[in-house]
Amino acid sequence: MAIGFHPDGSPVPQEKRTERLILRPLRASDAECDYDAVMSSAAELRRCRGSEWPSDGFTLAENRADLERHEREHERGEAFTYTVLAPDEARCLGCVYIVPVWLEAAALCEGAAHAACVGFWVRASEQADDLDRHLLVALRGWLGTKWPFDCVLFTNYAADTRQAALLAETGLSRLPFAWPDGRTGWAFRMERSGTTRRVDRRALVREYLETPRPAGVFQIRSTTTGRTLLGLSPNVPGVLNRQRFQLQSGSHPDVELQSDWNGLGPDAFTFETLDLLKPSDDPSYDPSEDLRALKEMWLEKMMTSDVPLYRQSSRDTSRR
Repeated sequence: MAIGFHPDGSPVPQEKRTERLILRPLRASDAECDYDAVMSSAAELRRCRGSEWPSDGFTLAENRADLERHEREHERGEAFTYTVLAPDEARCLGCVYIVPVWLEAAALCEGAAHAACVGFWVRASEQADDLDRHLLVALRGWLGTKWPFDCVLFTNYAADTRQAALLAETGLSRLPFAWPDGRTGWAFRMERSGTTRRVDRRALVREYLETPRPAGVFQIRSTTTGRTLLGLSPNVPGVLNRQRFQLQSGSHPDVELQSDWNGLGPDAFTFETLDLLKPSDDPSYDPSEDLRALKEMWLEKMMTSDVPLYRQSSRDTSRR
């Protein structure tokens, strides 16, 4: 089920102001103040997100590269990232991410023509004064009136119990949710008033959990060197999203691929589905053996053609 993101030609809101904060597009020029906010809350961000970002060794240069990517995405309309600033704009207080709903979560937005996943965080030091609660109230009003989305999924990592409690206070429907990199949590669904019909929450959850995932073989290829990572997965779209996320966050298990990504840049790589298994109607079917055979076929084909391969190509990438 395909769901649109931000429609072409629709204006992108540039700013939201309240008595406690300002939301505006994140820019590469914000690198220093954003870095200060990130590193001031590094341990809390890692705990709540269940990830290694940001590491204690995360550098200002790495943060600037991240912001340059976010700024490019914003300009292209691919995703929208907003910095949360103090009213005098002298201090960064957090960040807001507005991104497309990925394929596996589309069932949670049934009935919507345009939808988005929204995540946010604030400095750990600001939570005592409930800035995160204030930001959530501001976001709900802003997204519901100034953006063209019929459905918004506020995403919440399982370990972030404080944010889960804040979202639960809103009365929004809570649905099980998984990120492309495999982490789990909740999505709190907000619908635009008067534009979407009442949906069956249980039916949404059931459809989401029972939607079959395309199993097959994929590649990540450097268009500069031709070097390729060959992989298999019972959920190819999901693993490609996960691989991209790992590369963007600097945590990919293939260190040589990660090094090339850092040096050549994201635009020098393609993410492709090479081959898919035929879907099975048997609910007990385990595609593992067929996937390994399919990958071996492609591996032999690439080696015969002298395609240079990354080391992880010889390993089972379906669990990474």
